Amino acid sequence: MMQLAIRLVPVGDTTLVIILTGELDATTTPTLAALLDPLPQSAVRQVIIAAQDLRLCDPSGLDQLTSTYRALQAAGGHLAIAAAPPALRRLIARTAERGEPTVPLHASVAAALSLLGTTPAPRPGHRPEVRTRHAAGSADGASAVSSTGSTRHRHHPPAEE
Repeated sequence: MMQLAIRLVPVGDTTLVIILTGELDATTTPTLAALLDPLPQSAVRQVIIAAQDLRLCDPSGLDQLTSTYRALQAAGGHLAIAAAPPALRRLIARTAERGEPTVPLHASVAAALSLLGTTPAPRPGHRPEVRTRHAAGSADGASAVSSTGSTRHRHHPPAEE
């Protein structure tokens, strides 16, 4: 069974880091699409996809990222991929060779944020909200989304400091 974990990490009011873990393919792309598709109509203008833990991204996953990239650009925003694994970089290179639009790549999330002029330094006493969403067979996390689209929520007490 294909699995994709998605963590949302807001950085300021208009920047969102999305950490993908697992496999982004035709079965898990709809879960990511449900999170990405509304972004161009939101206050979020800058999105960084942290892909270092993405084991697989097939063309349907890249199509979704490219679609969101174009929609954010049209709304005055930006989407980039950070720390892409070699297989994803090759897929993006093949897309570029065909003359199709490609999502910009950065070596790390910090490099992407720096180029966007965003600093990830937290404010004193501030703990950024982190939301986690799992696709297809979650074992943990704040919410789990099954392949049928139903959602189970679990309460997790705040971490001790």
